[in-house]
Amino acid sequence: MGAAYLIAGHIFQTDCKKEVPPRGLDFLKQVCESVSIPVFAIGGITQFNVNDALKAGTDGICVMSHLMTCENPGLY
Repeated sequence: MGAAYLIAGHIFQTDCKKEVPPRGLDFLKQVCESVSIPVFAIGGITQFNVNDALKAGTDGICVMSHLMTCENPGLY
């Protein structure tokens, strides 16, 4: 329908959506395999799980909460 990319989330547990279960890596992998445009993962992405999201096939990540709450966002 003309989209240039997709943002899929939320992948991991996040304080922004405490009452909503994350969709998980299987969901992310299914999305990535189902489309021919880039997919970016969002939701609970941290330095501890970013590689898991990338291994699931995402083309990149979107980070919000972690960068707003970490001590030194310039390191990322």
